[in-house]
Amino acid sequence: MRLAAILWDYDGTLVDSTKKNIRVTKEVLKHFIPEIEQHMPIALTSIDEYQKANYKYKNWKELYEHAYGLSMEQIEEAGKLWSPYQLQDDLNAELFQGLLEIIPRLPVKAQGICSQNSSKNIENTLDSYGLASFFPVIIGVDEVGFNEQKPNPSGYLKCLSKLGVDYEDSVLIYIGDHAEDVIFAKNAEKCLLEQLSEKNTNSTVKIITIGVNYSGSDASTWVVKPDYVVTSPKEIESIITEIIEN
Repeated sequence: MRLAAILWDYDGTLVDSTKKNIRVTKEVLKHFIPEIEQHMPIALTSIDEYQKANYKYKNWKELYEHAYGLSMEQIEEAGKLWSPYQLQDDLNAELFQGLLEIIPRLPVKAQGICSQNSSKNIENTLDSYGLASFFPVIIGVDEVGFNEQKPNPSGYLKCLSKLGVDYEDSVLIYIGDHAEDVIFAKNAEKCLLEQLSEKNTNSTVKIITIGVNYSGSDASTWVVKPDYVVTSPKEIESIITEIIEN
């Protein structure tokens, strides 16, 4: 089957945004815990602790509930504060080495991003690296509902729709660094197959997942395993070439 599109996660997949996200999280939490600097949650005391917490919980809502102790009402409000504070913070996330050269070479026309970060923040960062034009569609935290965050497939389906991708009898790729990214893609695949079934066609679609280990995660511990695992960005290009040739 033909490769129709490549969709990416952002944080921990395209960029190392850990330092910036820690700074922004502290500012968001000050709205609910003014004395946050005196009672810093363990997850915000170091990059390692932040990464542990980030990979422990399935999405940002669980992170804010269990690692930071916010109520569900506070979490919903925190979600609205995230994008403004991301845009106010001038620290630029670092693109992972090799991606600047790899992304323009990938043999696919449609690429998009599905993230729990701010879409405008993502666009600004990619623009600073000259890569914004390769990602015409970015679905961020503000583009899906509060109850439609990953692993709910809404973001994936919305990204695919906005890209105008014809996915019948095709392969799609999703690349991410979190265990829930694989479940996110599997949920999306199920929805797409159901849509094809409703059309009473014999068409099919497959979403191939690539798990990223180069940002601190360990895909071997994930309950649902990705189809491929990479330990460096340059391996992504080789895998995509292999998928196309097969």
